[in-house]
Amino acid sequence: MERQTLRGPECRTAGLPAQQDCSIQEKINLETRIRDGVWKLLSLSTQKDQILHAVKNLMLCNARIMAYTLELQKLEEQIANQTGRCDTNFESKARTACKGKIAISDIRIPLMWKDSDHFSNKERSQRYAIFCLFKMGAEVFDTDMVIVDKTITDICFENVTIFNEAGPDFQIKVEIYSCCTEESSITNTPKKLAKKLKTSISKATGKKVNSVLQEDDETCSSFSSAIFDAKYNLLAHTTLSLESAEDSFRTHNLSINGNEESSFWLPLYGNMCCRLVAQPACMVEDVFAGFLNQQQMIEGLISWRRLYCVLRGGKLSCFYTPEEIEAKVEPALVVSINKETRIRAMDKDKKKTIHNFSVINPVAGQAITHIFAAENREDLQKWMEAFWQHFFDLSQWKHCCEELMKIEIMSPRKPPLFLTKEATSVYHDMSIDSPIKFKSLTDLIQQKIEETNGEFLIGQHKESSPPPWATFFDGNHQVVQKKDS
Repeated sequence: MERQTLRGPECRTAGLPAQQDCSIQEKINLETRIRDGVWKLLSLSTQKDQILHAVKNLMLCNARIMAYTLELQKLEEQIANQTGRCDTNFESKARTACKGKIAISDIRIPLMWKDSDHFSNKERSQRYAIFCLFKMGAEVFDTDMVIVDKTITDICFENVTIFNEAGPDFQIKVEIYSCCTEESSITNTPKKLAKKLKTSISKATGKKVNSVLQEDDETCSSFSSAIFDAKYNLLAHTTLSLESAEDSFRTHNLSINGNEESSFWLPLYGNMCCRLVAQPACMVEDVFAGFLNQQQMIEGLISWRRLYCVLRGGKLSCFYTPEEIEAKVEPALVVSINKETRIRAMDKDKKKTIHNFSVINPVAGQAITHIFAAENREDLQKWMEAFWQHFFDLSQWKHCCEELMKIEIMSPRKPPLFLTKEATSVYHDMSIDSPIKFKSLTDLIQQKIEETNGEFLIGQHKESSPPPWATFFDGNHQVVQKKDS
């Protein structure tokens, strides 16, 4: 049997939406448990920084629960409308473009302070806690929280956010939230918070969850913050799509909320700079692979050579054996597959045993033709389907298929340039200590839940057994010293 691999949309089984239904429900349950843990930690918070981080994480949990709920409703509708049919006519069936990875990084938001504000009162100026939410379908991600004052001219986020299952029609909603940290109500929060949680967390949480799911995004953003008097407000937002993707730094327009009278307001230029990279799966994964015979003309005679061919990233790369790929050997032949390429099945007679197709590329005003032969009609049909799908993917992902865009992941050894601590100037925000990998509050809560099997949330902890060496210090052992005779 010939070695062949195929990547692409297949017939959906009846049980797959139900499995996704369960998976999304599990995510909702996890976010609910994490949120309950944040509430519990928030009741013990005594520092302004702790409150700001906790409220931010509550907003993230609420946004994810809302996104998962909407996705769950879509899946339920899909299950109800499912017919169980599978279209096997490759030429006429409705195609779906391949998925891809979308990465957003190097976010810079310039500020427009007045000279009198920027160069005066540096010792004690108002500070603002800023973070971003990225929303695409059922996926919601956040950035680190940064503290901004009048000495800082650019809001910088060093996070790299990746969406793994994006289609070419993706739309990423970027929301920038701001909270003035100098409000006196924040510092007076812990005592009021402890009293409110004591009377409301046990009975009212379920009602609040249901009400949140029915409210719009703006109401959700202020749900938790209004309770704790540490209120984040939507400062600005924008939407990024395929046209925004580029393998370089690019500027995008922002829609700004509020004005100078708003407590959360910052003097934005109205632009956001970032790097938005799109990596379609057809550029980084094998679309199809298998053996083909390639026709050659040697001294006027036709001959054939057997090659292992891989369709990927707009190219048909041909090797003598599959092992050459793992050994990183240069291919014996590379044929371009792009929007200008024409592929034709040369033999449509079912009775004939040779199943050829030609690949024609225009080069310098001339047509360069390569002729290949599949082993049988079934293989020929698979190759033609792979080519048709690849052409469709290239047409949908457009300029993102012209050249592979690289996703650069920030090294964990490099701490963020701007930390979330208070500082009198940007120079105090620079980290010169040993590199440390920071964990968010949400990560710590999720880790604690997994370690204690959920007992962390209800206040039950198993008594850990003492280490073996502890028995030497309990006073029940005698030390015998042996003297040499």
